[in-house]
This record gives sequence, C-alpha cells and structure tokens, in this order.
Amino acid sequence: MVDFGADEAFETAAAKMHEHYGIKLSVYRVRQSTLVHAARMDQQMPRPSRALPAEGPEVIVAEADGCMVPTVSFERAPEGEDRRKYRCSAWKEMRLVAARAKGAAHTHYAATMRGVECAADRWEHVVRAAGRGIKTHVHAVGDGADWIVQSCQHRFGPDADYLLDLFHVCDYLAAVWPAQRKMVRRHREHLKAGRLPKVLNALRRRLESPLTPETDAPARRALRYLQNRPDQLDYPAAIAADLPIGSGLIESGNRHVLQQRLKRAGAWWLTHNAHLMAQLRTVRANGRFDHYWSQN
Repeated sequence: MVDFGADEAFETAAAKMHEHYGIKLSVYRVRQSTLVHAARMDQQMPRPSRALPAEGPEVIVAEADGCMVPTVSFERAPEGEDRRKYRCSAWKEMRLVAARAKGAAHTHYAATMRGVECAADRWEHVVRAAGRGIKTHVHAVGDGADWIVQSCQHRFGPDADYLLDLFHVCDYLAAVWPAQRKMVRRHREHLKAGRLPKVLNALRRRLESPLTPETDAPARRALRYLQNRPDQLDYPAAIAADLPIGSGLIESGNRHVLQQRLKRAGAWWLTHNAHLMAQLRTVRANGRFDHYWSQN
C-alpha cells in the first residue's frame, strides 16, 4: 500500500490495492498509512557523525538544488468555518541534495522543506553515505544560489571546490545574445578553456545604459553574475579530472525523485505532507525501502 502511495495518487493507489490484492481500502486509509510511514522514515534519518573514516573514494560529486512544489494551506480559516473558502495556494521550495562517488552507479538523495540548515545537514549526510573519508575531495556543482554555496563552504570546507553549472551560466549568455547560438557556443567554449576575460570583455561591450531597468539589462546581469564568482568557474580543472561541469545529477533527481510524484496534474500539498512524501521518495531512490520494512 505504501509502495503504491509513493508512486501514485492516493485514489489510484487504493484502486491498485483492490485490483492486485482484492483488498478494498478507503483513499483516506491509504493516505494516512502512507504518510505515517513517511514520517517514521523522516525521524529515522541519522545525523552525520563528525568523525570521518580513514578510507573513502578519491572524489565525491555533490549537487543541490531547489524545486518549487504546489502547496495549499487553510491557516486563515476561522474555527468552525468551511475551510475550503479560505484556501490559500502557493509554490514553495523543496530542497533536494545528492551525492555520488566518482565512477559509482548509485546516487544518494535527501530532501527537505524545513529550511537551509536542514538541507545542509542532509547534504552532509548524503556525502557521508557516498563514502566520504578524510582524504576525499568533494566536487560540488550548482547554480550559484547563496544557500548552496554557503552550505558547501560550511559543511565541506577546504576539502571541496564549488563549480557553477555551465548550462545555467549559458542561460545568462543566451539572454544577452538571443537567437545567436553560435555566439553563445563561442563564449561557452571560452569558459571551458579558462578564457573568462574574453567573455567578460564581450559582455562589457554589450552593457546597457545605467538608466535601463534591471529587468531589461541581461548583459549587466550576466556580467555581475560572472564577476562575482571567478573562483567558481574553473571548468578546465574539472574537465581535466573527468568531473561534471553541469548539474545534471540533481536535475535528473528533481524529475524522477520529486516531481514525478509531487507535481502530478491537479496535486496540491500541505507543506508538511509534501515534506513527508519527499522522505518516502528519497528512501525509495536510495534503495533503503526494504531495509526500512525489515526494521519496522
């Protein structure tokens, strides 16, 4: 039942229980049971030990990203009133973190809607789960969001480098040269070869007037984005070490771990329930589902 609830809308999960096992259950029962076990999975997530083992992989790739989830709340409803009249819908950020030892096939995931510190805790946890040792180097890739960069610095320190996702950088460049794919490709190759000054000079030549509103100044935004992050653009070193320069690992995880269940057509979640479903989805993705049932 929980397995079906992890993949399908609760109504569909109830129908599958009847189809496959001949057991008739209410949608409410399926929903409650699924979320109860998801809550237990959340409570059983261990906090990472401060001590690192002596042995570990040479490099671990670590990525993090935010994913907007449709949520609903009824907090404004007066007691005794029909809550549906006070429904408030909003998109809120779910943070997903991932880690995988270089050359390994298995990726470790964790997710939360409980803020930056919780996301950082879980990022540290999945990097440990991927085997981090005293001499392991952490290669982090992301879109430059402050919470990701700061979490990398605080949790992994000098043992890590942080690289801007090249494809995210190219989105900035594409806004400066719309419909000029050759130009964007040229500057992408400059970045991959470590020729950042060429890209910055080209952006300076395209700078808008200081009077131009920020929303209409893509060159100004791109120049600021790159100038403020020169230490996060060492693509030649990553390429030479056969390490990723894009955040495909976490983007893929967002799709198949979170969005496949949480962003189904017509689905709106209470924030707490969205967080719990993410725990169930990550336990499944981590291959820990059978282990959970063997312990409970």
